[in-house]
Amino acid sequence: MKKWRCIVCNYIHEGPMPPESCPICSVGPEHFVEVEESQGLSGEQKRLAEQAIFKISYGLYIIGSQAGGKVNAQVANTVFQITSQPLRIAIGVNKQNLTAEYIRQSGIFSVNILTTEDHDLVKHFGFQSGHKVDKFATIPYNLGETGAPLLQDVFAYLEVRVIPAMTVDVGTHWLFIGDVVGGKVEREGEPMTYAYYRSTRR
Repeated sequence: MKKWRCIVCNYIHEGPMPPESCPICSVGPEHFVEVEESQGLSGEQKRLAEQAIFKISYGLYIIGSQAGGKVNAQVANTVFQITSQPLRIAIGVNKQNLTAEYIRQSGIFSVNILTTEDHDLVKHFGFQSGHKVDKFATIPYNLGETGAPLLQDVFAYLEVRVIPAMTVDVGTHWLFIGDVVGGKVEREGEPMTYAYYRSTRR
């Protein structure tokens, strides 16, 4: 039996297809990825390893991009610095997401860094698909120098140009590595972590 993991809340569903909606956070099937069984691990070993891997600390971010004059953004927790000289970061984005398509087409993306007060932005950008709705229809934003969308009330942001030769296919996701070409802390705040969001979500 196949297993499917919700990329928003990590709920695991068993069945031939992902569920119509997540029973925990209500996102649709496009937010589920098939769980590949780890080679060499028994069922119990895998269960224990998953418990440990969920203890890895993550932030929560709004990743934005544009292509053909259209903008989209999504929630992601895989954002990390690679080098400081040059200033370079990497992000992981599900291949099925519209944001991934836009990044592949345009070679640019923004990282909008959230605070502990931004639960509503996580819901807005994480619990609906850009394939079905215009997520920016009611959200004020500006276009950065690269053309990537920056939330107007953002805590901090980065603008990044993808290095094409460093885009990595990691199965269900693309790992985009790029050079930071702009960024700024816009206001005071405490960065949102995935653990904090899960313990305080409403």
